[in-house]
Amino acid sequence: MKITCKQQDLSRGLSVVSHAVSSRSTLPILANILLATEHGRLKLYATNLEIGINCWVEAQIHEEGSTTVPAKLIADLVNSLPQTSIDLTVAEDSHVMNVKSLRTSADIKGLDPSEFPLSPTAEGNEAPITLDAAVLKEMISQVAFAAADDDSRPVLTAVLVQAQNEKLTFAAADAFRLAVRSVAMPGGETLRNDILIPAKTLTELGRILPSEGTVQMIVTPNRSQVLFHTEQIDLLSRLIEGTFPNYRQIIPKDYTTRAVVEAKEFAAAVKSVLPFARDSSNIARIKLSGGGSEGISDAGALTIEATAEDVGSNVSTINAAVDGPDQQVIFNVKYLSDVLAAMDTPEVALEVTSASRPGVLKPVGAAEYLCVIMPMSSNR
Repeated sequence: MKITCKQQDLSRGLSVVSHAVSSRSTLPILANILLATEHGRLKLYATNLEIGINCWVEAQIHEEGSTTVPAKLIADLVNSLPQTSIDLTVAEDSHVMNVKSLRTSADIKGLDPSEFPLSPTAEGNEAPITLDAAVLKEMISQVAFAAADDDSRPVLTAVLVQAQNEKLTFAAADAFRLAVRSVAMPGGETLRNDILIPAKTLTELGRILPSEGTVQMIVTPNRSQVLFHTEQIDLLSRLIEGTFPNYRQIIPKDYTTRAVVEAKEFAAAVKSVLPFARDSSNIARIKLSGGGSEGISDAGALTIEATAEDVGSNVSTINAAVDGPDQQVIFNVKYLSDVLAAMDTPEVALEVTSASRPGVLKPVGAAEYLCVIMPMSSNR
């Protein structure tokens, strides 16, 4: 193999596929990256057998071929080189790759590429669902954080994906919160059945996806894997088996009190009480007060308070348009922080029914998105 490519292109490609490099595998070759010529480009591929990532890099192909080299070593070397052209050469019947750039010439010992797992392909799978890359990145950021970290219930570590009735829906939940985001799909594509994609996989996908263009989501015929395909990147992930809970039953059908606040002010108030809530199970007391009370604006106010016996307390009050009777409810302030970070609208709405019922956070006048948060007990 003999190719020439730009340092910045190779560095970007290595960064992308490094998200799938195995760090604890008993198979030494999984700590490597496969480099192979393919249709006039250089293909990089890495896998940890849970996910696999392809990335294609523009290159001049002088001689076709392939090899595998240690992922960290090649990435560190390429990142240290100046932004100019790089020559990659592997002699025939050899697994040693020479990396040459200006005043640098390095030899890296690799392993036989025939031992490397096969890379994903979009051929022979179910009909693809085409998504806007920017919208998909946003959906992932708004939902994946709500999935469980505990593997005791594998289905809750996944994001439920439904594509029916011209609508694509992502939903994730642990025992304390639920996040749901939907977008219209006028093309009418559907999934034969719902699928469960590991939330960690989608988080990695969100990191490497381009900010523009389209992405194809393709389920393999045996329905054990899903492939996300773009012009330059492929990500293949295993699917989780099981049945996701009926999340629609968790979403409150109505509310007693609704408060509309400026999103940035709410996020700043939450951030200010976080240090005080950490030592008390992240407990934060939310008070919704209508206009007319002493010290409250005509529209109303939202007050958030956290107390830690050994540290102190903090109370933050912001203006709010409150519709309904005064309410007080206790939430995990970390959950409030997570969902507010995922919203990008000027205003958000908090809907509550009582101190013992779930609350709902929604962006005002924007996409179909909501987060349900279970209340906490002050006895904790």
